[in-house]
Amino acid sequence: MPLAERGEPGSAVGECRQCRTFCDRLVEPRGCLELRCSYLYSYVDPFRGGLYMGCMRKVFRAEIDVAMFEAQERNGGYGGIKMTGEPLPQCQFRVEPAYERAEPGHECVNPGFFDAEDGREPAFDLRDALA
Repeated sequence: MPLAERGEPGSAVGECRQCRTFCDRLVEPRGCLELRCSYLYSYVDPFRGGLYMGCMRKVFRAEIDVAMFEAQERNGGYGGIKMTGEPLPQCQFRVEPAYERAEPGHECVNPGFFDAEDGREPAFDLRDALA
């Protein structure tokens, strides 16, 4: 019986679960700021008082505390956030594997997951570092 029929969650947009490695696409919020993405929004939370930013197109669903983001950028970089929606042409993303091993069951059966859709090239490609 397929996973969807059993009520178990399947793969989301930004994840590949076709082997035991479990790869996720991560979008880089730094790239959104650098490119001045028109879908990036910010607001001041009246209850907590902090400034937060997020993506109107829900490429990533998290809302990021701007003060924490800036502090992390000064100390080595904030890093990526799991992609939860379809990437836009300007989105900078990378693919991060988990549980990677060189044994049967961990061999990539979906190499197209590392590629950008619509013929776009990903901004970051971990395959170069995995050699």
